[in-house]
Amino acid sequence: MSYVERELVKDKLLTDLNVIAEILANRTTVALVFNDQNTATVNLSAAKYHPAIEQICLYNQEGNFFAEFSTHPQLQQCQNQTTLTVRSFHQFTEDSLTFSLPVVEHDELIGMLVIQSNLDYVTTTQTYVLAMLSAVLVIALLTIYVLTEHFLKRVLAPLQQLHSTALSITQNVFSETRAKKVKNDEVGALVDVFNNMLNSLAKEHNKLQISEQRFRTLAENAPIGIFLRDQNDDYLFVNQKWQQMTQLQLPLNIQDYFQQIEASDLSRVVHTLDDNRENIQPKIVEYQFCSNSGQVKTFLEQLAPVQLEANGFTGTIGSLLDVTELKQARAELEKLAFQDPLTGLANRRFFNDHLQLEVANAAKLKQTMAVLMLDLDHFKRVNDSLGHEAGDMLLQTIANKLTRLVSSEDLVSRMGGDEFMILIRDASVLPKLDKLIHEMLAKLITPMEHHSLLDVTASIGIAVYPKDGQTGMELIRNADIALYKAKDFGRNQAVYFSYTLDAEIKNKIRLEQKLKKALTSGVIQVYLQPQYNTILGRFYWAEALVRWIDEEDGFIPPDVFIPLAEETGLIHELGLLVLKQVCIHLTNSQGILTSLGIEGISVNLSGSQFFAKNFLSQVNDVIAEYQVSPKQLEFELTESVLMENTTQAIDVMQQLRALGCRLSVDDFGTGYSSLAYLKQFPIHCIKIDRTFIRDIPADQQDVEITSAIIAMAQKLGLEIIAEGVESQAQSDFLLAQGCYCIQGYFYAKPMPVESLKTLLAESNL
Repeated sequence: MSYVERELVKDKLLTDLNVIAEILANRTTVALVFNDQNTATVNLSAAKYHPAIEQICLYNQEGNFFAEFSTHPQLQQCQNQTTLTVRSFHQFTEDSLTFSLPVVEHDELIGMLVIQSNLDYVTTTQTYVLAMLSAVLVIALLTIYVLTEHFLKRVLAPLQQLHSTALSITQNVFSETRAKKVKNDEVGALVDVFNNMLNSLAKEHNKLQISEQRFRTLAENAPIGIFLRDQNDDYLFVNQKWQQMTQLQLPLNIQDYFQQIEASDLSRVVHTLDDNRENIQPKIVEYQFCSNSGQVKTFLEQLAPVQLEANGFTGTIGSLLDVTELKQARAELEKLAFQDPLTGLANRRFFNDHLQLEVANAAKLKQTMAVLMLDLDHFKRVNDSLGHEAGDMLLQTIANKLTRLVSSEDLVSRMGGDEFMILIRDASVLPKLDKLIHEMLAKLITPMEHHSLLDVTASIGIAVYPKDGQTGMELIRNADIALYKAKDFGRNQAVYFSYTLDAEIKNKIRLEQKLKKALTSGVIQVYLQPQYNTILGRFYWAEALVRWIDEEDGFIPPDVFIPLAEETGLIHELGLLVLKQVCIHLTNSQGILTSLGIEGISVNLSGSQFFAKNFLSQVNDVIAEYQVSPKQLEFELTESVLMENTTQAIDVMQQLRALGCRLSVDDFGTGYSSLAYLKQFPIHCIKIDRTFIRDIPADQQDVEITSAIIAMAQKLGLEIIAEGVESQAQSDFLLAQGCYCIQGYFYAKPMPVESLKTLLAESNL
């Protein structure tokens, strides 16, 4: 009877272990697939609720130890298995039971579960039964059979029900079925342990299922490719984005993937993978990948090693990002950042950076180089007359010419607008550099189609390293100064930088700042030079001449600051200031002017002032502000101004004439106007330039020219005034030729309006 009871309890224990092994094998499948040792260990720990289980060992597909559960730290650690079986088996010893169960996923053996159990439970149960039997035998031997049968049914019924529940759980690990506890005895305690274990397994399984679902959802819907490789670099998992990017599907080995990586990148990719495996550190690698469709893409792959404490490197999880468009956009941005989009030349940024490197190299090698700043002459005329498209075509033509003229080692760049910079690396032989510059000037002359009068030339400023500057910025600045002087000398020429030029420019900048302050501080005054009418025998008109007396520099000649004002755009403020002061003189000094016979005042106009859009409105506003009669104002214009745009000039002159103002042509004979244009101008008077008056009557050519101008004016019915008369002989000659209006020092110097009182007194005397 003792033997039978022992065998029954052993069978029951074996059944329990079988059920527990089935549940644990099912639960550890995912952990084995994903190499998740931590999850496997947690799952195995659920067996702690069974008092008979001492140790559980979990092995992977190769028979290597993967995870374990142990109730006593003194127990021997799990040893690797040489072979795995596809069937479960068990083995009893005197005091233990070993139960082995294969772990199968989709009919594939992926591991094995080995449970080590003691037989204390069997011994305890057997002792309990024998004690009861002994008691029963003592009380009544006659009822032993009945009591024994009844007792066995009573004890085994809960175990049978527990067994049925265990079988049900093996069929469905998600089942909520639990064993029914009948009594609070040993079997009831076993039922509690069994149910607690099932609850723990269900809870952990639910957490793992949620975690796995989250991972799969995240991976499948991620905007980047995600993959998982094992320690042999075989792909275990790839998401849909990865498949779309690579046009590959599982099953897949790393060698198959390598075949589609560009050969130039393959060794670097392999080295990165080896480094990731050996050092177990995250890595990033970029490479070119050729898909099955023949499209070449740029991939950025990030690798993160999967490491288990016991087994070291067990695989790689990574992400794949298609950066093809990003690389293309970056290349385009770099191109835009360093290249001029119109001409394809280097831009200002690239030239400045490259120049710094070349300066450092030249300093190291003690070489000489040159920086050329080139600017097209009157480029604005091309845009204004032919349009911006023609201007763009011209810039492209100039860029091509410059590129062909210099060597491949030199650098041509467009700095913006019509300005180009050229870096000549070897400028050690100045005659050779001079020849190149002269060749540039000659070949850059570009006749513009459909415009026979418009040829485009260029001006060049040159700075040579190291004598003209030690840094790139100094060379550019000094080349700019030389260019400025080239334009000042008449354009279409080249000028080398010198420190004399630098001093001139600095002085010019200084004067410009002074002029700005002078325009608002009242130090610029309008003087009047009366004009004498010999027929009337008195002064009849006056010319307004601007004068600037500076506290520091003293008297600054008009031929110095007026061109400066035109160049800097201050001529508009200066012209308005002169016009207002003239109107103030006509208003506040009307008595003294009338006493001298002066009926009005002439005002000189520059081209930019005359052609300004708001010029006529300014004249009207000033006349209205100071209540001056337009007949008291005369505007003087030079021939060169009128010939800039004859059509517009005639239109403006007609509007001034309609307003009531007088008009005259100043410095007549020095320009290039034709008689055809002259007769169209609605003018009252022409003024003979002082250059023709200065040497008469001694210079016969000046005599003939002056006589011809006077005769022409008389034939056209125009008044004529001779400027710069300084002697009696000059005055007598002009009177003899019929020029009765004279202006010059012989009759009156330019003077402040207050000094006219002295002139009036002298006239009375």
